[in-house]
Amino acid sequence: MGRVLLLTEPGDAEDLAFLLGEEGHDTAFLPVLPRAERSAGLRSVAETLSRFTWVIALDRAVLRAFLEVVNQAGTRSQLARLQWLASDALTARVIERSGGLARIPFEGKWTAALNGLLNDEDQVLILHRDPIPELLLEGVEGVGAQHVAVEVQVDEVAIEASAIGDARVVIVHSASAAEAWAELTRGESHEPSESCCGPERPHHDSPPKLPAGAALRVVAATNAAAESLRERGVDVHATAANTSTPELVDTAIAALNDFPSP
Repeated sequence: MGRVLLLTEPGDAEDLAFLLGEEGHDTAFLPVLPRAERSAGLRSVAETLSRFTWVIALDRAVLRAFLEVVNQAGTRSQLARLQWLASDALTARVIERSGGLARIPFEGKWTAALNGLLNDEDQVLILHRDPIPELLLEGVEGVGAQHVAVEVQVDEVAIEASAIGDARVVIVHSASAAEAWAELTRGESHEPSESCCGPERPHHDSPPKLPAGAALRVVAATNAAAESLRERGVDVHATAANTSTPELVDTAIAALNDFPSP
């Protein structure tokens, strides 16, 4: 018997946990992504992403929640086509790891950034949690661009250093979860992104928050999750052939069976 770590809320993987339990394996849940209200508005813009030319992301947690909905909507291929503005370097880093080019207005100078980048033919999506800065809205309207603002309520997730426990396998269900897992277990590089209105910010790193031993087997639920993990230096033990629950169970059990007998 071995323990499998699932990087989701319990309600998002009930069937998977049940089937693993039927096979005699324990499960533990470690939600690594912020809990977000997945509103009809958020789903709608994710499903119709092709109509936008720019996305302005004002919060990293909100952006990650949006990318999860994009994954579910099947429109992830549209991300690289979009132009992006980010409120800070950490948010920009998430965008770049998803295949986009992110710019950061220096010291919040939204007016200068928008005047130099947007025009009256642009369709702009603004993702936010807190109130949108007035200068940003005035800048978008000033160049004649159309915009849709989507407010996302997010609860940050507290991660304990002991969260992995005695888990032998971790299942990473999406590219966004892969990025969060890599940051938690390998640390975070705060490299500066392109700044459209001033000098770049200095580079610094954050240490890992979770001790993930080399013996922990990482199973990717999708090819996108596997690719995201490998790009961040995480060894992927196996990738499920498809995202069906039985396939994930079989892949996890195979990974558990790869452990040497005591």
